[in-house]
Amino acid sequence: MKKKQKTKKYVSIKQFCLFTGFLVMIICLSFGLYQTYAALTDSDQKQNEFRVGNLQTSIEEEFDPPTIFEPDKEYLKKVTIKNTGEQDIFIRVLALPVLTKAQANGSLTLLPATVDGPTPILSIDYNLTDWTNGNDGYFYYKKKLLKGEQTTNLFTKVKMNQANITEEYEGVLLSFEVKVEGISTTKYAYRDAWWSGQIPTSKPLLEVDNLLKNQTISE
Repeated sequence: MKKKQKTKKYVSIKQFCLFTGFLVMIICLSFGLYQTYAALTDSDQKQNEFRVGNLQTSIEEEFDPPTIFEPDKEYLKKVTIKNTGEQDIFIRVLALPVLTKAQANGSLTLLPATVDGPTPILSIDYNLTDWTNGNDGYFYYKKKLLKGEQTTNLFTKVKMNQANITEEYEGVLLSFEVKVEGISTTKYAYRDAWWSGQIPTSKPLLEVDNLLKNQTISE
């Protein structure tokens, strides 16, 4: 009987040692994973801070919103982008026209403001000499924007087409939401930022890539 008890006791001690060793290994592994995660997080934060501190732009606009937006009348609207940061950048711009109409109860109704298709509500004279319409909502500037430099106008005039609107557009107001994204000219930062690191396979984004890749710099 005593011999059996010793055997059981020995087995219990052995199991305890194995369990303790396994626990220590898990703790060490967890600590290693935490260290790795912390390093990656710190790196990402520093990269974001670098971009914010050095890649800066300002939207330069010339636009006097009309009290009444009349159809078939051209209104002056100029949009350019200035590089106010510390290095050269590539940029793309989202310029979204917005048509709203005030209701009797004080609320605003958002109306379609299409610029494409067979019956566009608005006509905008986009500058497709210096910019490319990516057909993804953005217009891409064809050249790198040097420090302190300003782009040419993305467009200069906007008009509402009488033939393509209904009476609900009477008394409508026009505004623009403009968003600009700047990215370093380092090879190939723009692909990572704008296209998830992929090379476009079709036009017009393939044309944009062909223009920008020849203007990149090595790290």
